Amino acid sequence: MSSKCSSRGLSAVSFGVSLGVVNGLFCMLFAWAGWWWGYGTELTAMWGKAFPGYAATLAGGFAGLAWGFLEGFIFGIVWAWIYNCCICCCKCCCCSTKECKTE
Repeated sequence: MSSKCSSRGLSAVSFGVSLGVVNGLFCMLFAWAGWWWGYGTELTAMWGKAFPGYAATLAGGFAGLAWGFLEGFIFGIVWAWIYNCCICCCKCCCCSTKECKTE
């Protein structure tokens, strides 16, 4: 017997895309800040060990955009899924009115 929560939660794919775009842009701009001004080059080099192609260069910024999007997308989907599970559990277990439908 499974229960399905009737409360509306986050769209996991939409949240993943939005978090991926934000994270990708951050990684790209951080690499370019190192390239232009020398800011954070040690951290960029350390991240480059985990993400191939990521460096404080023009091309490294685009690699950071791709890696950042992928990382943010996956993390966003997982985050939204956990959030939706928690909101459903709270609605069904903690509230006096049961809004879960059993199928």
